[in-house]
Amino acid sequence: MGDYEPPQEERDLYVLVTGANSGLGFSICCRIADEFLFSRPADECLTIIFTTRSARKAQDTRRQLEKHLQSSNPSPSDSARVKFVSESVDLGDLISVRALSRRLLQNVPKLDAIILNAGIGGWSGIDWPKAIWGVITDLVHEVTWPCFKLAPTGVLTEKQTKGQEEPQLGSVFCANVFGHYMLAHNVVPLLKQAYTPNGPGRVVWVSSIEATIKLFDINDIQGLRSATPYESSKALTDVLALTSNLPSTAPWAVDSFMHSDNEPKAIDDNKPSNKPSMHVSHPGICATSIVPLALPLAWAMVASFWIARMLGSPWHTLSTYLGACSPVFLALSPLAELEAAEEPYRAAGGGRVKWGSSASRRGVGSTACTEVEGWGFGGVVGKAVVDADRNRRRKRGATDLTQEQKENFEELGRQSWKQMEELRIQWDAILDQAEQSAADEN
Repeated sequence: MGDYEPPQEERDLYVLVTGANSGLGFSICCRIADEFLFSRPADECLTIIFTTRSARKAQDTRRQLEKHLQSSNPSPSDSARVKFVSESVDLGDLISVRALSRRLLQNVPKLDAIILNAGIGGWSGIDWPKAIWGVITDLVHEVTWPCFKLAPTGVLTEKQTKGQEEPQLGSVFCANVFGHYMLAHNVVPLLKQAYTPNGPGRVVWVSSIEATIKLFDINDIQGLRSATPYESSKALTDVLALTSNLPSTAPWAVDSFMHSDNEPKAIDDNKPSNKPSMHVSHPGICATSIVPLALPLAWAMVASFWIARMLGSPWHTLSTYLGACSPVFLALSPLAELEAAEEPYRAAGGGRVKWGSSASRRGVGSTACTEVEGWGFGGVVGKAVVDADRNRRRKRGATDLTQEQKENFEELGRQSWKQMEELRIQWDAILDQAEQSAADEN
């Protein structure tokens, strides 16, 4: 457990980032610190609470983050405004998730944003003949929406408790979605304490451009029968976030998930400013180690990504620092700026937007609306209403959103939220029982 200082003034920011020991999560922490110091008044301070899976990784990560802070912001007075606090959690272990939640509730005055980044790919290998042929004949599409990764089906987590029967819990589903889902629900009281400077607390999911509704089955929400459990989990992430503010999902997303028995009595659930919001982002295509490759193959991967960018792909960020652009935008932007960015979509009858990290040929990063199968550009029926969306390269076969597709997506969201809340309540009861049994034994 890190050393938490007493609560500072209300204008200070507290951000939680999961999976920060390397790759995208580490870069998210770096970018949050950099953008905070660049854009925020000198009287504001920032606490970044980052998670890793072990104390050793936490120590190393904290040293590297402080090194980055000192090199990018040499002024001692600026560096003193940012504090890094380490925590350990295994998102595939619900007891570990519950323990982290309790430590945060005890030691943190509020959470302005939580960035749910940690996760696993779950792949067992690559279909090399298919991969090579695809890259040779259709490079941009194949290195943006690959179909050559192999994954085993039905992989489960380790048993969560001792001495009692448990329902099945998919490994990829738990690490990528359900562990985060439980964590976010547990820290709702802290999100509801975030009034200033950014408005209500925010839950920022890190999804993937590979998320595809066609690979998600509502009757197999954990992806246990799927040959693409990673893509299934990311599609579920999109569905949950993009439908989180709809009336049809309110009984589960707002009334149940966004309510906690641990909330202080001072919190008024009926006050709109107390309602946390949920958003979804993706990092584009980064060169990371989520798919382990030998060094020559890793360099070949980077080269193919760069070529795709040169050929006009807007999504090949390559670096994880550029990939961190969209989640950091969602976490740090003032509420007015965030609402202004989504206003064109709402004005055209849309809703939540999936924000992605984009890069120009010269490697200039930006945040861009991402077309989602079944949801289009920001839930707007018909053609894209924003010029940048109309001019951006689309996935082959993409068609303009129809009213029927949108209604089907919203129904998928309703069913997904209902199942996820039922699963959360079921597992909370299992964990409560396990804790009671352990207490009785002692």
